[in-house]
Amino acid sequence: MNRLALRTFAYLPLLVLTLTVSMTHVAPCSGQQDDVALRMRKAREFFINGTTLQIQGNRHAEAILEFQQALRYDSSSATLAAISRSYLELRKLDMASEYAEAAIERDSLSRDTWELIAEIEVLRGQYDAGIAAYERILNLNPSRRQLYTLGRLYEPRNAAKAIEVFERLCAMEPDETVFLRLADLYERRRDVKGVLRSLERARKLDPFDPQIAARTCEIYVHEAMFPELRVLLASWRGRDLDLDRSARVWGVTLSSILEDSLVLGMYREEIAMILDDAKESFSQVWPVMALAGTVSMRIEDTTRAASFFDLTIKSPESQPESYLEISRIYLINGYPTTAERYLFLGRNRFSTDARFPFLLGGASIDMGKDDQAMGYYRESLAMDPTIVDAWVQLGLLYDQKGLLDSSDECYERALKIDADHALANNNYGYSLAGRGVKLDKARAMSWKAVQSEPTNAAYLDTYAWILHKSGDDDRARTFIERAISVGGNATHYEHYGDILEALDDLSGAIRAWQNSLLRDPQRSSVQMKIDKYR
Repeated sequence: MNRLALRTFAYLPLLVLTLTVSMTHVAPCSGQQDDVALRMRKAREFFINGTTLQIQGNRHAEAILEFQQALRYDSSSATLAAISRSYLELRKLDMASEYAEAAIERDSLSRDTWELIAEIEVLRGQYDAGIAAYERILNLNPSRRQLYTLGRLYEPRNAAKAIEVFERLCAMEPDETVFLRLADLYERRRDVKGVLRSLERARKLDPFDPQIAARTCEIYVHEAMFPELRVLLASWRGRDLDLDRSARVWGVTLSSILEDSLVLGMYREEIAMILDDAKESFSQVWPVMALAGTVSMRIEDTTRAASFFDLTIKSPESQPESYLEISRIYLINGYPTTAERYLFLGRNRFSTDARFPFLLGGASIDMGKDDQAMGYYRESLAMDPTIVDAWVQLGLLYDQKGLLDSSDECYERALKIDADHALANNNYGYSLAGRGVKLDKARAMSWKAVQSEPTNAAYLDTYAWILHKSGDDDRARTFIERAISVGGNATHYEHYGDILEALDDLSGAIRAWQNSLLRDPQRSSVQMKIDKYR
């Protein structure tokens, strides 16, 4: 029995009521009373037959015939609405609308008929008309389902009215799902108090729902409501340490702190207290400890970070990702030596994982040990020759050492694995252009990189430089100016000056080279270009 079929039962009492009312207007003549009773009985029989067919779901055409027979004896709103319902199920919307309008003319206070009209209008794509029909129900003691449907219709375009309806629905009976919808709507209106009020009411209904708790924690973080945050987090300490509930709530909280640079900068003491609370309850849960260590790094507390990271890798459940992520964090924050230490520990434990020598290569570059880095990249590729980024980094290092054949081979290997790899295309194209060879190939590769990342200043600069090397200085100027608009480092300005020089704009070229020196005063070659025109 489907949902729509169930609704048809609502019309049965209406028919009986209609017929009963009609009897009160009949003269107390015995013959007339018998005739009225007969007509009511026949109308009821045909109506019940139609309803039975309607409930079966696939016999709406037959149901309509039965209801039409019922109309011969009674033209009540309920019978007309039942016919409309069957036409609606048959997707004959014009006929459905005709009968629904006739039904509402006979009984303008039928909330079920107004709902039927609304459904028809929505299926026609006339959402405003559908909403207007549902609004007529608001003064007719609407059901919870009817209120919920109206709220959902309001939701996409009118958050204020949706809030009003959902609040009315929750006043009838609190509902966790509706409270969460209200939180979304209040958030759209940037009403933080409304969001929190809705979430707190939802938590009262289900205090152990991690989704509700986590979302509340997010709001507390972004609003810097640390006393409230600590109280809520305290209720999620020591419960379900399998990451399914408690640790998930804490993880979301720490992630929210990481995403809010203003909170990180202004509330370091409060954050430190939360970190200590996390350590007390989740020292064995490595993802929470890893996040806590990352937050510690962001508030520049390296001592606290080290203690969290050490707990992360001591956990028996820790994975290679824990070592790798810790190392990436230290590399990003400029601590390559510390990153190297964790990478060594991870490599000792997971000796066949090619990601460890790959990251050791990056740490070595940051420490100025290029030869060592090359050895790590080769080690990584010996374990897994499909690591494109390792081929690219190795190609760059060979290029810097003047080992151009080896460099080209590495880039070719990278592009054989991934022909669209943006960095491989950019670096290889730049290398070829620097030598003044295979410029058509270099241009095609560089353009592919630009198309992949249109706002990447380095890629735009490479393409401009290749155009310049190819003699297309007008287009080169367009792309180098675009690179400067989104980047503007010393190299970009030097190239800009060279391109303007080729276009005989010497004053513009000198200004560009001066901008290059402002960003890197050690560029003696740029000073020589300026001196040439003095």
